[in-house]
Amino acid sequence: MILNPTPVPSSLRLQKTAASCLCVLLLLVSTSQIFAQVLPRPAHIVILIEENQANTEVIGNLQYAPFINQIAADSEANVFANMFALQHPSQPNYLDLFSGDNQGVQDDGLPLNYPFTTPNMARELLDAGLTFVTYSQDLPAVGSDVVSSGSYVRKHNPVTNWVGTGQNQVPDTLNQPYTAFPTDFSQLPTVSYVVPNEDSDMHNLYGNPAIANGDFWFKEHLDSFITWCAKPENNTLFIYTFDEDDGGSANNIPTVFYGPMVQHGHDATSYTLYSILRTIEDMYGLGYAGAAQTTVPILDCWKTATAVNTVPAISAVKCYPNPAASTLQFEGDILTSTGTLIEITDVTGSQLETISATGARKVSVNTAAYANGMYFYNLISAAHTVQSGKFVVAH
Repeated sequence: MILNPTPVPSSLRLQKTAASCLCVLLLLVSTSQIFAQVLPRPAHIVILIEENQANTEVIGNLQYAPFINQIAADSEANVFANMFALQHPSQPNYLDLFSGDNQGVQDDGLPLNYPFTTPNMARELLDAGLTFVTYSQDLPAVGSDVVSSGSYVRKHNPVTNWVGTGQNQVPDTLNQPYTAFPTDFSQLPTVSYVVPNEDSDMHNLYGNPAIANGDFWFKEHLDSFITWCAKPENNTLFIYTFDEDDGGSANNIPTVFYGPMVQHGHDATSYTLYSILRTIEDMYGLGYAGAAQTTVPILDCWKTATAVNTVPAISAVKCYPNPAASTLQFEGDILTSTGTLIEITDVTGSQLETISATGARKVSVNTAAYANGMYFYNLISAAHTVQSGKFVVAH
């Protein structure tokens, strides 16, 4: 016998649908909060992206890749045995890591539909009052949209595809030549990409000569940064990864995380480039771009109790009046701690000023010269960002 169920009133169906959506939303928020508690929050992340080599061709290749293998053996390094790119050729993988999606791009040609308006790592960071820059070797000028110049190629520089003033787009100042990479590493953005040219990233030449070329460039240009990165007080994470393998290893790419918050070891868990994006988003409490929404972050390679993970207990700092006209006040107990700083940035992520609290419980900021609009602040104590927020200036 077939029973005909009593129809559910449309109003009740809508209520159930809304309740289900709310439950999913609460679950996502709760999960994000849990991950943020487990993960460290580095002051800086630097990501070096190299080209077209399989994991086994680089990791363990002491003769032709001595520098990266020296780093991989260090006590601050975790080596990922099963990190995978998403496809071939190069460009879609750069887009995947940056935005959780290849944006419909399946080749290395100039995308037909750029600038994109989809969520991406850089825009998420700027919206949170943080900063992002890509440093590309041989980029001819700040913000250049050139397809190639010398051995520079645009296809390895995903931020160029979101430059504009529309939805989820970013200013062209985030696209910098490698010569702009700071010599004072404390001035690095929150997250930055380092993109060598095709002579330096293991792309040109073949096999071991290409690997040796890339390893030499890495040591020549970033050795002093790696030394600085290892110091706990600098709270900086370095990520060494690749766009894709050589086409013969199931897209298993070399990847090493390095820094004082990293637990030394070898991680055999299977991850993709989406996992790196999701991990960064959770570290800073950002939204999720593309496939990062349904990807689990990398949770098992972090030290559980170290100085770099210890954030001072604070009472909330008040920021008022908001909107401000000519003067903005910050007030709270943490401001009396030695070395506490207030860092102010605009909506493009450009740092406007850094103010020392000088031991006073209340700090005044002169906003008379600020243009009307929204601004962001980071409160930094003991080399950690302990509070972030935003304010509006309206004269």
